[in-house]
Amino acid sequence: MKILIIRMMGLGDVASILVPAATLYRKKYPNAHICVLTYEAGGEIMELHPGVDQVMSITKGQWPEDLLPATREFMRIGQLISAEQFDLIANLDTWFMPCFLARALRDVGFTVEGNYINRPVEDVLRKAADGVLSQSFFEKPAQYMESSFRNMYQWTVPWWQKFPGMGYPAFYLQKCCGFDGSIDISLPCTPDPELVAEAEGRPIIALSMRGRALYKNYGYAESLVNQLTIHGVHCWSQFDGSVPIRATLNKLCASSLLITVPTSSQWLARLAGCPSLVLPGPMSPSLLDAEFYPPEQTDCQYCYQESECPERRNYECMEISPAAIAKQALGILKSTL
Repeated sequence: MKILIIRMMGLGDVASILVPAATLYRKKYPNAHICVLTYEAGGEIMELHPGVDQVMSITKGQWPEDLLPATREFMRIGQLISAEQFDLIANLDTWFMPCFLARALRDVGFTVEGNYINRPVEDVLRKAADGVLSQSFFEKPAQYMESSFRNMYQWTVPWWQKFPGMGYPAFYLQKCCGFDGSIDISLPCTPDPELVAEAEGRPIIALSMRGRALYKNYGYAESLVNQLTIHGVHCWSQFDGSVPIRATLNKLCASSLLITVPTSSQWLARLAGCPSLVLPGPMSPSLLDAEFYPPEQTDCQYCYQESECPERRNYECMEISPAAIAKQALGILKSTL
């Protein structure tokens, strides 16, 4: 049996969703040939998964921003997939183009489970070319997505209100997709010997203090490093994509703690068995499945607004003193080492 699992989102998403999903499919189909289709550096992560036999990765150049060129490219990718003759195609992605691809494969007779667009591919292409489909159809999953997972509708509503204590990976895979079994977000790693040697016996803390969104930037990283260094901690930070994923995971494996904003670094650390102290900003720590997090900073925190602070307070929820973070981190080290 040949199975293809599709999830093409960012690094953190691949780590937190595709890695455990591949493990769940391996447990369900122990003798199957399992292939994954992912995006860019996500392929590096999946190459390290012992339960995955084959990795296919789409590059940025294969995913044009404009709809019609993107559909043509994904139709070509669909032809390559068709030649592989998979017995089961599972699309766990929710973005339009992966759902478009899943529907294209379904329309030509493949067994597809998971998510796909809610109308035939030919109909979408014709109406898109004629300009009679609204932009919101391509942008809002609730308008374009259909699923064989009967509880997937929960993903399109504020699910965190119904499941306030459940992190996103468990919610998506267990509640939406209906998988049984625990969520295993881990990969085989070994502590980086050079980092261990540099630390000279001191505890090691990794720091990831910057992300793409405004609220994912912590402005006092240098002061925080100074605070930790004074207390005998060896710090490192290199999450800019300049080193291979395997090397990053091994460095995290050698670390006792990661201090991070809400970004993919948290999930890379989870893969390596390194706990995270997450500075959540407007996002709920339970949604982020954070092991550790600071006390609530403002009365309007956890509003879930990522693009603009609704209170126009410039994301004061990220204004945590370096001394307070260092004190909490040192307490975590004391309790865990």
